[in-house]
Amino acid sequence: MKLVRYIFSYCLLLLLGLGMAYAQTLEPTGNFLQDSTKIGQQVQYSLSFRYPAELEVIFPDENHSFAPFEYIDRTFIPTRTDSVTSLDSVVYTLTTFELDTFQQLALPIYIISADEEGNIDSVRIRAQTDSIYLQQLITQMPDSLDLRANTNHQDVPLQFNYPYFLIGLGILLAILLIVYLVFGEKIRKQWQLRRLRKDYLRFQERFAQQLKQIEQSPGQEQSEQTLVLWKHYMERLERAPYTKMTTKEILKLPEEQVLQDDLRAIDRSIYGHRLNGELIGHFQHLEKHTQRRYEQRYRNIKHGSNR
Repeated sequence: MKLVRYIFSYCLLLLLGLGMAYAQTLEPTGNFLQDSTKIGQQVQYSLSFRYPAELEVIFPDENHSFAPFEYIDRTFIPTRTDSVTSLDSVVYTLTTFELDTFQQLALPIYIISADEEGNIDSVRIRAQTDSIYLQQLITQMPDSLDLRANTNHQDVPLQFNYPYFLIGLGILLAILLIVYLVFGEKIRKQWQLRRLRKDYLRFQERFAQQLKQIEQSPGQEQSEQTLVLWKHYMERLERAPYTKMTTKEILKLPEEQVLQDDLRAIDRSIYGHRLNGELIGHFQHLEKHTQRRYEQRYRNIKHGSNR
């Protein structure tokens, strides 16, 4: 048994030795496709290998070290095979950031072999070294540099960040929607009450000014202007066309029947030219009635009624 193992090991060593000797007769060809390059510029390196068709070979991939160059890409050229040999070629795209004037590269080829037990071995064959010239962008460095100080402020335009703006806008809209769903009814009521109160205070101020003018110089024109002012406000408050209604039509409204004596007395002063000392009192009754209607409207809105 030991003799068999010895003979097998000897044969394996002999075959490997012959493979090594045979591999030495095979030589890949590697060369740059340009004579010169610049820092950061892409350069192509061609690696080709002609070998017996029965062999299995592997070319370097992106995991291989291409120093002093850096790997970018590679392009395979389809294998060309005749009755005896095969020809494989790969063009590598590389770049360099080294400052050496001449930069060299020699890539290897790997021949794969396996024994009867499935053990895999490889033989590496390296192409001859090829060089490429690095063009210097700065040919001569000055002995000293004349640096000029500039402390002037320079405005740098800021780029608007649209993604963050859209995200922020979406968040803001979501917050507003949540606030509206939770507090929308309450906010609407507060806005209506504020507008209602503001309108009433404005009416109250203007109505007081009209009464003061009537006291100072009572007349048909002042009475008519004061009545029109009252109708305009009641039209907004009660949502009824007071300005288009006659006194008879207004008195048909249930809430205005209490003003029967006052409105008729005011009509007599305007259209009958009959002024009397009680005219101010009639307008004051209108004002008090308007205040009650305003307060009732305010309570209805506050407690959830629109009437």
